[in-house]
Amino acid sequence: MITEEVATSQGTPQRGRQLSRWQLAVIGAVVALAAGIGVVLGFTLVGDRTGALGGAASYLPADAVMYGEAHLDLSPAQATSLRAILRRFPAADADLVPLDAIADAVDQGLAATKANLTWATDIGPWFDGRVSFAVLDYPVASTGATNMPLPSVAAMLGVKDAAAAGAFSDKVRELASQKGVSLSSSQHAGVTIWTAEGDVQLAARSGFAYAVTADELLLANGRSTIESMLDAHAGTQNLGTQQELQQLISHLPADRVGFFAIDTRQMVQELRSQVERTDPSVTALLDQYLANVPPFAVSSLSLQDDALAFDAATTLPGGDLAPANSRRDLASRVPSDTLLFADGGRVGTGLARFVTGIKAGIAAQPDGSQATAQLEQVEAAMGGSLEDFVSWIGDGALAVGATNGTPWGGLVLEADDVAAATQRLGQLRGLIELGAQQSGEAVRVTTDTVGGVEVTTIRAAMGSGPGVDVGMPETVVQYAMKDGTVLIGFGDQFVARSLGLAAGESLAASDRFKTALARFGGEDNAGVAFVDLAGVRQAVEQAAGQMLPPEYAAQIKPNVEPLDYLVNVTRVEGNVVVTRGGLVLR
Repeated sequence: MITEEVATSQGTPQRGRQLSRWQLAVIGAVVALAAGIGVVLGFTLVGDRTGALGGAASYLPADAVMYGEAHLDLSPAQATSLRAILRRFPAADADLVPLDAIADAVDQGLAATKANLTWATDIGPWFDGRVSFAVLDYPVASTGATNMPLPSVAAMLGVKDAAAAGAFSDKVRELASQKGVSLSSSQHAGVTIWTAEGDVQLAARSGFAYAVTADELLLANGRSTIESMLDAHAGTQNLGTQQELQQLISHLPADRVGFFAIDTRQMVQELRSQVERTDPSVTALLDQYLANVPPFAVSSLSLQDDALAFDAATTLPGGDLAPANSRRDLASRVPSDTLLFADGGRVGTGLARFVTGIKAGIAAQPDGSQATAQLEQVEAAMGGSLEDFVSWIGDGALAVGATNGTPWGGLVLEADDVAAATQRLGQLRGLIELGAQQSGEAVRVTTDTVGGVEVTTIRAAMGSGPGVDVGMPETVVQYAMKDGTVLIGFGDQFVARSLGLAAGESLAASDRFKTALARFGGEDNAGVAFVDLAGVRQAVEQAAGQMLPPEYAAQIKPNVEPLDYLVNVTRVEGNVVVTRGGLVLR
């Protein structure tokens, strides 16, 4: 039975019969299925024709924690790019129309619920192709799990015909009535809100409500959430008018296929408050990083003829770890067949901050004074603080690759203080040798010369000692310093290859790498991440050999061969940090 409340939302309504958990599931499947499928699939196959946010943002408070929007009807340019992308994959349908695919999926889902609803007759006439979702708040969990508050969440479907949307709403309620489910109505801001809730305990945690307005179908986890959305829409301050958000959006492509925004300030504040109540020592560690978390971030996905482009923008974080543009030359120190490369600045400052946080966490423990005293003894033996062992590092890079089926990895670290770097590396070697002697582990430290540069190699057969040999492969770490650059290799290939690079053999000299940098941000940047997807595929094929499944060559390989590389380039543009990148196809 469907009941209707006479009182407004400010009054105390009389509810109909309560819903069971399975009845809530039925209502959710019937009413929210379109929204759910739209959010999951539509976020990757959509097109927003303007740089501004859609109308759904006007239904959210200005301090909403998360928001995403999408249009299922592609713009002409995005539709053309989608076809160009799909043509590269033999298994894909280059004539795919995203909205038609969504409609088919929704029809299948509705058929599974045995609901007398179809896309063509009940959803298509009013749905304008816009899909949005939001998290309005981020409440702190109480210490009791049974009282854990859930955030207010909502999904929104764009409405082009309010009368047709209202007819759809009527059919849904009639279907619910046939299932013995009761929905109650209330009025708020001139809009009817329909609510389905279960027992009192369940209703407080995961109720369901929806409302049809002139331009949106609002679905949320409770009537109060719908009411707050209507209030935001009626006011002058909402997410759609949020100035900080608008500033960041201006750095994203106007013709995009998906959009997402997150207010990290609220999440960070609530996280810190929650952790502080349960474990103050962890809070002390977190404080070393929270000051550097950007308060707001937005991101988008757009389609280009040969790439899926990812763009993001954040407000510039404070603190001494804030990024800055520079022309680093670290890619010239690694081989051209590097499969993964990532670099950035102020690595030593970040590591030192991490160490300081760890020490603060130890000191905050109940037995922290004893542990701190022991740590101070270790630092005395090392000849300096733990922070001193990393604070000499300036810019740094990580490189990973594989040569003839053997994986390797390495670090390239620019020394801000060469004397300090030399001292710390020597101290580290001495500590390793002393530790090996005291533990009885089979550790060998040797020194060789490669290209006139001294290379130290540390080989450790873990689990081995006098009379003990578990047969584990030995661990090899090498390090060397040349012209103020420290090379640390994991395995016995990286350092020697990096020291012996001839002109044109480095990653920086690779045409693909140079093209990627130029396309997505340029050499003057705050950080780069590059993954050679084609190289990874070839390395996996070489390593797997005969173990590859029989169908790989005919069915799988043709659909992974188009993947060329993945790249992200981060730059500081005024008071905004912008990251541009993409999955580039051959």
